[in-house]
Amino acid sequence: MAGEGYIPLQDLDISSATAVSGGEHSDEGSSSSTSRAGTAGVLTPRRFRGQTHEATDNAVSKYTAFPISNSTPRGSDSSLDNILNGLGAEDEEEEAAITGAENAGMLPLGARRGRYRRRPNEPIWNRHMLVLPFLMFATMGLVALVISAVAWARDRRERPSEEIDASLFPFAATPGAGQYAMRLIHSNDLHSRFLPTNATGAVCDPQQQQSRDSGCHGGAAYAKMVVDQLRGGAKVPKSPVLLNAGDEFEGSVFHTLFRGNLSAVLLNAFGYDAMALGNHEFDLGPGHLARYLDLVHAPALCANLHFDNPVPQLQAALQPFAVIERHNLGVIGVLTPDAAVSSSMGTDISVSEPAAAVTAARTRLAAMGVNRIVVLSHLGFDADRALAAQVPGISLIVGGHTHSYLGNPRPGSDAHPVAAYPAWVRSADDWQTAVVQAKSFGEYVGYLDLVFNDDGSLDSKMTRGAPVPVDVISEDSPVRGRKPSQRVLSLMQPFVDRAEAFQNHSVGFAAADFPKPDGNRDPKELALGNLISDAMIWGVRHAPVSFIGTGSLRGSLPKGTLTRGHLLAALPFDDSLRSATVRGSVLRDMVQGALSGTRNGHPVLSTLQYSGLRLLKDGLVEIRTQVDIFDARPVRGEVWKTLDDQELYQVVLPGFVAAGGDNLLDSLTNSTTVVTENLRDLVELYVTRFSPLSPLLDHRKP
Repeated sequence: MAGEGYIPLQDLDISSATAVSGGEHSDEGSSSSTSRAGTAGVLTPRRFRGQTHEATDNAVSKYTAFPISNSTPRGSDSSLDNILNGLGAEDEEEEAAITGAENAGMLPLGARRGRYRRRPNEPIWNRHMLVLPFLMFATMGLVALVISAVAWARDRRERPSEEIDASLFPFAATPGAGQYAMRLIHSNDLHSRFLPTNATGAVCDPQQQQSRDSGCHGGAAYAKMVVDQLRGGAKVPKSPVLLNAGDEFEGSVFHTLFRGNLSAVLLNAFGYDAMALGNHEFDLGPGHLARYLDLVHAPALCANLHFDNPVPQLQAALQPFAVIERHNLGVIGVLTPDAAVSSSMGTDISVSEPAAAVTAARTRLAAMGVNRIVVLSHLGFDADRALAAQVPGISLIVGGHTHSYLGNPRPGSDAHPVAAYPAWVRSADDWQTAVVQAKSFGEYVGYLDLVFNDDGSLDSKMTRGAPVPVDVISEDSPVRGRKPSQRVLSLMQPFVDRAEAFQNHSVGFAAADFPKPDGNRDPKELALGNLISDAMIWGVRHAPVSFIGTGSLRGSLPKGTLTRGHLLAALPFDDSLRSATVRGSVLRDMVQGALSGTRNGHPVLSTLQYSGLRLLKDGLVEIRTQVDIFDARPVRGEVWKTLDDQELYQVVLPGFVAAGGDNLLDSLTNSTTVVTENLRDLVELYVTRFSPLSPLLDHRKP
């Protein structure tokens, strides 16, 4: 081989030449020779194969022998062999004549005659033999170029550069000497609303005129478009930080069918830097949460979660804080203590008050040289402000849980601001902390252009931002007319296809709307609550009393054809139905706690909807003790009596309430019997049986 380590043919010594037999491919035109200088592979022209050729150099009277075996027969039609040797079949006659002249001593080996002939001191890799490597490398380069072009075209199609308008969200802050500036983007409480929805929570398409008339916002693909615009703003320093304040779970058919799998796919596609845990992340239990977090690339943060008994897989998936190195930014996660009663956390885990946990984490971060502190909170807006007032040294709190909208009012929107964006809170030590939140269901993406002082505090005059509506329809939206992220759409499509087939299945008909509650603490008697609690009585048929927390009802049932999708929106939680025998005093305590909002010194997070109970204006509670005909709406043959604290009553209730959820009563789990694993399936049967349905209000509450 030419180059380093090359050994000219005439310098080989016959005593060291080694013939190679076997293993040589006849169309490769190569053999191996061993010399004193070491082992070198030598390519030999075809005419020297299978013979010992003696050559005489005019300048040096020296003989060299080349014993070579396993040769390719002359005249072999090997194109590769021809390329290597620079010979073709049409040259055979000329070659034979030249070779004969050489053997007779009439022509020196180095002489040129006709075609190019190798000179004695010329490397064996002559210009003809370089053709094959050149072709190989050229082909490889061409293939690589084609692959790169295809990848570039696909990336351009999925994330077209022309869609990023750097002037749309330019960096608004101007840091002074000794200050540090960065952009932070945040979201919260998506609740599996991955498709655009209207004001009633129904899925819509912003490209259709009907949706344009009724309003249509949100959707993961449109939210990703907004995030990309914010990341690509003019003069944005370094890479912005993207945070998620929790409650990815529950709220749509996507969670019911895929149980967090699509959420994990999209969190990774968005590229979040960190996420907090929401209370609903525990709705399927700690084990399922651990498996979900294993799929998510972003670190999951919670500093005030404590394991009274080991839950190894979940413990390994969580950490109290993280440091985002590119900005030397510490992020601490906290969860609402209400999660212990508002989710299915179990008895091995507890949640402490956040102030002590944040203080401890902040101290550890300070020891690491980090004084820019963000608390990623799922406490609720009022609790966030209380934390900011109580704990100095927090630069910013990015919140969730209460679905609070901060910022300016938007005409025609149900977003009613509770404070400015950001809200500023001053602690007793005269430290100012910014607090933000971005409503819920993917309707907004919040962003802040932050300016830090040397001590980690924020410059309140320079720090600014806004919640950006994920709304491509409204005239006042900065992203009006923008296209969704094609990459996110393609990731979602297999999930969407399966979900649509499931949720479009018709289950019944409603003669009028069944409105959803006005929050978890809505005190009113609701036609939707009556419908579901009556379905529980009908399905069990041996218990005259049922109740469910108002907080379990999350969407309306519209007038017209009802589908599984409508039932999923109204009753999104996968919960069992249980039967129990309880004393009247337990029922009275439950009803009074739901009315007052406190029980045993702790808040009750939901009111009640029930069948078989009547609350009278004078405070008395009546209870239904007998039903003769269950297969009617309403049931018939009822017997009512005043509630007796000492009497035992048969009741049915959701598993969540039976476990002490929302603090409606003390846990009854160990004394209940599972009637059916999925309450919503029972409601579907009831809706089908009694359609068309009319809203029923029969004075169960005064």
